[in-house]
Amino acid sequence: MSVFWIKIIAMVTMLIDHTAAVGEFPGWEIWRMIGRVSFPLYAFLLVQGFVHTRSRWKYLVRLAAFAVVTQPIYTFCFHDTWWKWDHLNILFTLAAGLCAMWMLDLAKRMAQKRGKGWWYYSLLLCIASLAVVYVADCMGVDYGWMGIALMLLLYVTTDAKWAWCPIAMLFAFRYQLTTGAWDEPVYQRGIFAAAAFVPMAFYNGEIGPKPKSKVWAAVVKYGFYAFYPLHLLVLAVVF
Repeated sequence: MSVFWIKIIAMVTMLIDHTAAVGEFPGWEIWRMIGRVSFPLYAFLLVQGFVHTRSRWKYLVRLAAFAVVTQPIYTFCFHDTWWKWDHLNILFTLAAGLCAMWMLDLAKRMAQKRGKGWWYYSLLLCIASLAVVYVADCMGVDYGWMGIALMLLLYVTTDAKWAWCPIAMLFAFRYQLTTGAWDEPVYQRGIFAAAAFVPMAFYNGEIGPKPKSKVWAAVVKYGFYAFYPLHLLVLAVVF
């Protein structure tokens, strides 16, 4: 399964989840269970994008720009106000995860070179990575520190496909493991996030279909980013 099709699955399950979250029609709880698959797939796609992108700076700027543009739409859709910055949308989570991975990657590179004082700078970079996680959690990014921790775990196991299943299970049961509340319905819903391992397991390392023209390539590339604020805007108007 290529990156393209995993993106499609992530987008569709996110749309299902948000439609149920905003509409709360009969049977909405089942839709929200299906929607739990979305975030682990986006986290997985971010890691793959981070590893293979030609420019990490451009990748980060794109995420941050769309995160800022999306925030008022996000808060209007879920909180009925255009201005609310104590709960940040998922693109801020992904941007923070990219920064944290970047710090770890620099620490790994320094450790591999074994230059003068490598252990000192590697330690500082690891601390900086944890600081990013802490600050992002305090700022109220969606999924909090657990969401970013998922990205970091997927990053350090990029070449260990066997580890993705236990990581997905760990994320699916994160609330039960941290709170001990195994009978909470809202926490039980999150267990379905483990199903994200299925597309991840079939990942073949390929990008997928490539548009022949540069225009369509740009449309596809930025369309995946634009889908997030656009579908929220449509849901806010409809519901």
